[in-house]
Amino acid sequence: IEDIDLLEKTTGYKVDSEWLKLLAYNTQIVIKKSKLNYAHGRVLYSVLSDYLSNIDHKIKKINILETGTARGFSALCMAKALADSRFEGSICTIDVLPHFQKMYWNCGPDHINGEQSRQNLLSEWSELVERYVIFFQGYTRHVLPKIALQRVHFAFLDGAHTYEDVLFEFNIISKLQNKGDIIVFDDYNEIKFPGVVEAVNYIQNEKNYDISFIHNKNSLRDYVIAKKISK
Repeated sequence: IEDIDLLEKTTGYKVDSEWLKLLAYNTQIVIKKSKLNYAHGRVLYSVLSDYLSNIDHKIKKINILETGTARGFSALCMAKALADSRFEGSICTIDVLPHFQKMYWNCGPDHINGEQSRQNLLSEWSELVERYVIFFQGYTRHVLPKIALQRVHFAFLDGAHTYEDVLFEFNIISKLQNKGDIIVFDDYNEIKFPGVVEAVNYIQNEKNYDISFIHNKNSLRDYVIAKKISK
């Protein structure tokens, strides 16, 4: 059994496959040399849903932070988890790509609609976007320190993949997390993204986070779930 299948079975949460396929067609089916993969959507949905099921009942709204919005696939998967769990929250997502500017996104809808904004690309999911997602444009190093959140309950890091950038993001977010809060890292791969691996290994050895690895045998992209052990 695959790690992601096991994750879904263990948590008891699995994203609707037809919903995921439609979103992936619009935002993840792209022209690239490496094998297409959107399993991180399944991981984020399951891990976040499980987190929400165990959260302190006094908490009615959570803050989620993402680096590396791209076309919005990951943010929408997390928004879906919030909606299905009947939970309120804000997903602050950062990318250098603008949200309202028309461009080609190297995905299926390019051939139908031509240049379009990310807002238009995600129009079919506008209800989730409007309810949960806040888009920030700029470099993470510039934008992240300016987002004034009291707490970051859950984060997904998929921005710049250098050792320095990953640790920069981690160091800001970890200070805003309490025991049990989670950071998910994308692209844990020693060959393609050694900076991510080095940063995660450092966090595992030196920081107060419990680290678990989700292996994806269909791609070179593994995922890391870091849960804060103590404040």
